[in-house]
Amino acid sequence: MSLTTRQHRGWDVVRLANDEIVVDVVPGKGGDILTVAPVGGENLLWSSPWGLRPRNGPVAAGSSHAVAMDYYPGGWQTVFPNGGDPCVEHDVEWPFHGEVWTASLDWSADGDDAVVMSTRLVRSPFELTKRVHVAGCTVTVTETVRNVGGHGVDVMWTSHPAFGPPLVDGDCRIDTNAQRFIVDAERDTRSRDLDLGAEGSWPRVRGRDGEDVDLRRVPAPGAGVDRMAYLTDFAGEPWVTLTNEAAGVAVRLEWDASVQPHAWYWLEANATPGFPWYRAAYVLAIEPASSFPARGLATVRRTTGTQRRIAAGATATSSVSLSVSNLR
Repeated sequence: MSLTTRQHRGWDVVRLANDEIVVDVVPGKGGDILTVAPVGGENLLWSSPWGLRPRNGPVAAGSSHAVAMDYYPGGWQTVFPNGGDPCVEHDVEWPFHGEVWTASLDWSADGDDAVVMSTRLVRSPFELTKRVHVAGCTVTVTETVRNVGGHGVDVMWTSHPAFGPPLVDGDCRIDTNAQRFIVDAERDTRSRDLDLGAEGSWPRVRGRDGEDVDLRRVPAPGAGVDRMAYLTDFAGEPWVTLTNEAAGVAVRLEWDASVQPHAWYWLEANATPGFPWYRAAYVLAIEPASSFPARGLATVRRTTGTQRRIAAGATATSSVSLSVSNLR
């Protein structure tokens, strides 16, 4: 096992590597994980078309959504204390996908197999500690937040790993112990192929044309469809696997249901014209989540009531593990 650092576009990149997998972490950019790759193989996480932007480069004016996309390299992020659409909380805007997405974290090595990162958020009263640990073929992200304010605060808390080729393509199969699949009821795009607000028992849900869709199969690159939906009602501790036998690789996500009892499902298959994808993105994200829909805290309160409240002085911890399997 080894821990090394290098500079890329002005950022410290911490590499955790052993005989099975390689993991790259960027503490200064939210503790993002940019790479999870089997040794000698390709990165299984998706990289955005623009990748990791230079640190301290010029920032164009725009909405918090535009800024978040400007600095979205792909990979695996922490979404906290808001998720999706920006909203006003406690007399200040909580941005698209929350504060951690663009926060700079201090870091230190924890042996040669882990990195520990921390920060104090500004627009919300939380201290965050994030630990990325690699053992064998598994990387585990453990996050602890502490409310250092004087009253309780509602939050959304999501882990945001996004996957791309070679893992994700038309040969990729999704399996899970989720029992229910819910299509976002408000995200009405021209390229959606699922019926707005439809609910189904995994692995089927009603499509836009009224016919059932088998969710186990991922639409191929160039399919021209997009999806935003939610996995819930897991039978036991949640898990999702993505298996691509043609590519000879699989990943398994497992996480703690006590903090994140749901998962967001986001697919962009070369569908969305205009900013930010211009039909140039092919990506699937399975995102363990405390709350849904992915439309900001105000919408969660209005619809599902799945926001999480963290009392003054209280701490909460989430843990998500990703394991890589070589099928050859």
